[in-house]
Amino acid sequence: MGWFSRSLSTSIGKKVIQAVTGLLLILFLLIHFAGNYTIWGGETTFNSYVGTLESFGWFTHVIEILLALVFIIHIYVGLLLALQNYRAKPKKYQVYKSKKLVDFSARYTWQTGVLVLIFLIIHLANFWYTYQFNANGRDLYTIVSDLFHSTFYGVFYVLFLITLGFHISHGFKSALQTFGWNHPKYNSWIEKTSTFLAWFFGLGFSLIPIIFYFTFLGGK
Repeated sequence: MGWFSRSLSTSIGKKVIQAVTGLLLILFLLIHFAGNYTIWGGETTFNSYVGTLESFGWFTHVIEILLALVFIIHIYVGLLLALQNYRAKPKKYQVYKSKKLVDFSARYTWQTGVLVLIFLIIHLANFWYTYQFNANGRDLYTIVSDLFHSTFYGVFYVLFLITLGFHISHGFKSALQTFGWNHPKYNSWIEKTSTFLAWFFGLGFSLIPIIFYFTFLGGK
């Protein structure tokens, strides 16, 4: 792990690690999104998807561990970069005008990252932990359905998923910039893709709690 320690000792090294882990997490979200959307096939289809993942046994657990490591590294390096930027920041009066030109997602990247971390912990507790250790005979589809019948959890999830969209919007642009792909020829494409990903994940994931909640209301 000497390369990792050496990378952490330089600003560009930290940014490269952050960019690579960020893009890996976006890739994971795409796969997770596809899996989650099997829920629209109904209880049997969704539980069949869950069963398929479980059938891989130890391999699934290895992927979970690797994914957790990617998350931990991304969070750790992100906090180091936030601290580094804070220490290097000029006095407020020197940057007041320029800060107006920075979009919301860029200005509050580490703050949205912290909120996403809080959401991730609650999300894992609500679904992964409950399914693994406190299911009380329920399958995962039932656990999802029960949770999203709650107004509180529905609103909570939607708000945090919107935050995730903001975080991804800047994160994707920042990662490509780190790799030197912020050429005027590509900037428009990068900007549009970043906006698309923000809406795709923010709205796409939000549809699950929204539709479950209103389906529940309609069934009352």
